[in-house]
Amino acid sequence: IVVHGLPFAYKWQDLKPLFEGVGEIERADIVQGRDGRSRGYGTVRFTTLEAAAAAIEQFNGTELEGRTLSVKLDAYA
Repeated sequence: IVVHGLPFAYKWQDLKPLFEGVGEIERADIVQGRDGRSRGYGTVRFTTLEAAAAAIEQFNGTELEGRTLSVKLDAYA
C-alpha cells in the first residue's frame, strides 16, 4: 500500500508499528527527497492482499498528528 499524509518526522521505524496490528509486514519505507528529508508518504508491503485491504479499510481517511492519511493500493505492487 502507499500511505500519503504522514507526519514529516516519521521514519520507517514509526510507520511499520502503525500497521503491524493489521497483518504481517514484509517491508515499510518512507520516501525521501534528494535532501534526505521525508516527502510525507511511504509504502508498506504486507504478506497478503487481505492484510493490505484491511489496512486501507482501517486507516484511509484517519487523522495522524493533525494530518489526514490517504491509504491506497500501490499501483506498482
